[in-house]
Amino acid sequence: MKGAAEEAPVVAKRAKVRAFLSVAGWFVSTVVLITMNKVLMGEHFALPVFLTFLHMMVSFLWCEFSMTMGWTARGAIKSRAEGWKVFFLSQVMALSVLLAVASFKYVDVSLEQALAASSPAFTAAMGVVILKKRERGKVWLTLLPVVGGAMISAGGVPEVSWFGVTLVILSNIARGTKSCMQELLLGKDALDSINLLRYMAAFSCLTLLPFSFVIEGPAIIMERLSYVSRDGTIAAALVANCTGAFMVNLFQFQVTENVGALSMQVLGNLKNVFTSTVSVFVFRNAVTSLSIVGYGITMAGAWWYNKEKNREKAEAGKDTSQASVAAPADPEAALGK
Repeated sequence: MKGAAEEAPVVAKRAKVRAFLSVAGWFVSTVVLITMNKVLMGEHFALPVFLTFLHMMVSFLWCEFSMTMGWTARGAIKSRAEGWKVFFLSQVMALSVLLAVASFKYVDVSLEQALAASSPAFTAAMGVVILKKRERGKVWLTLLPVVGGAMISAGGVPEVSWFGVTLVILSNIARGTKSCMQELLLGKDALDSINLLRYMAAFSCLTLLPFSFVIEGPAIIMERLSYVSRDGTIAAALVANCTGAFMVNLFQFQVTENVGALSMQVLGNLKNVFTSTVSVFVFRNAVTSLSIVGYGITMAGAWWYNKEKNREKAEAGKDTSQASVAAPADPEAALGK
């Protein structure tokens, strides 16, 4: 008993380190992915469906490479029901990425990231349906400034495409659904992050490639690929973009596994502010005082949410501790023997 008690703080510390590294990797890889998305979607590679297919294909190849090298273990889908869940998740993930990539043709990176702050609200709503989670009223209340700050930021943009805004909101709904499905599969059904990503990427490729041929056309795709092959800068941007997509997907799964779906989306709001700040310096986006106020409200909401969730965990831990103390150590004692 003493050894287990001494080991518990070490295990908790390692878990915190893993969570921190996952979040840090997620932040950095997202900046690479989104800035390269904006570059490619500007005029050089405006093929959102085919670009999403490339993201999924590279993610699958990286997973296969990792397993072939023996860095990670190869896992299998255990049942037909689990297979359908993974397939559904793959389509939702592909849709969320596709809508987000397409939105960069109409909105700036800073605005897209500000609007993405509404994701926690959709994640909480889908958590009720998919995970059967019932959040406390105070937790729902903390999401108001998180989402409200994003809306204020959108209103502070001098020129806004409402079609682009609609694409971002639809992407947020799909992202919330995806996060809850990830938590379900990573927890209950015990698929690890890289195997889940491998299956999802493969399933996504099966539907994205024919869809891109129908929507964008094989001739246009070949013409764009030929252009990229002649331009080293754009080719490097495409490679960085696809590698960044794999890293983002992998780190997203690891963050979900470590902190849960809703907490991941709230952490995502801090990531969005970070990415928006970087994009302002890279792309010279126009930023108004109203946008800055909106970002500040979002940050405050994220801090409040984190405080409430930590209080919730502390209360749950206290209740568990009290219950274990109250329970008899000897099963026979409970029977009066």
